[in-house]
Amino acid sequence: MDYKVLMIDDDEVIAASTAEYFNMFDVKTAYVTSFEDAVAFLESNTVFLLLLDINLGEKSGFDLCKKVR
Repeated sequence: MDYKVLMIDDDEVIAASTAEYFNMFDVKTAYVTSFEDAVAFLESNTVFLLLLDINLGEKSGFDLCKKVR
């Protein structure tokens, strides 16, 4: 399934509400709450935009950005 946006934030309330907001405007958005979940999601899905929190618990959003690139 193709998504336009992936919201990545370790605060599930923020991630879910942001994704819900985008979906209200027909911007197909999914969310995950960890570095590992983001990697797994991106292995099987395509997105055009990542909204990425810098602090992802034990990992860094910067590290995820480097891995994705």
